[in-house]
Amino acid sequence: MQQAKSFAVNNLFAFMAVYLASILMINLSGYDVEVGTYLYLPIGAKILVFLLFGRHVLPGVMASCIFCGVMLFDSWGGNFAWGAFGAIMGAIAPLATMWLIEKLTLANYSDLKNINFRHILFLIFFTAILHSLTRFVIYAKSEVFSINPVDFLAHYMVGDVIGGIVVIWTVLKILPHLVSSLSIKRHSKTKTTL
Repeated sequence: MQQAKSFAVNNLFAFMAVYLASILMINLSGYDVEVGTYLYLPIGAKILVFLLFGRHVLPGVMASCIFCGVMLFDSWGGNFAWGAFGAIMGAIAPLATMWLIEKLTLANYSDLKNINFRHILFLIFFTAILHSLTRFVIYAKSEVFSINPVDFLAHYMVGDVIGGIVVIWTVLKILPHLVSSLSIKRHSKTKTTL
């Protein structure tokens, strides 16, 4: 029972992480499906939740990708089948990249304590390539959008890399300092009241 509860909580967390990254991206930089954005934050959120929780959060990530694609981005031009396929491929891209990098023994993402930030950058870079290429093939095959291949791939790759770095760096570097400063303030307030 505890394992099922943990599975549900982790998937809910994954859903919310991708959803909040999508909302933040829309508010910071906007989104146009034919061109992309230079700050695609959801890819960083996907990589982060897969690093934290493993492949078990894939259902939450896929659900969030489909939900965000329909509700926030309206990025499928009325073609739900192609859109759902694109969302699923976008959710699988970080996992496929992690698997490939681990099979080639270039990095090991199973032990978070020993992960080097350079390995995470490597993961972000190759996830951006795979994610952009799958998006391009899906959107080109759907014939819903008229896309310029060079602009599309350039914007999507750059946006994925920058968005991935921003999310991962923010969580790894800034969030611990905020949490520690809040806990120090809370600890000092409880000492003074005692």
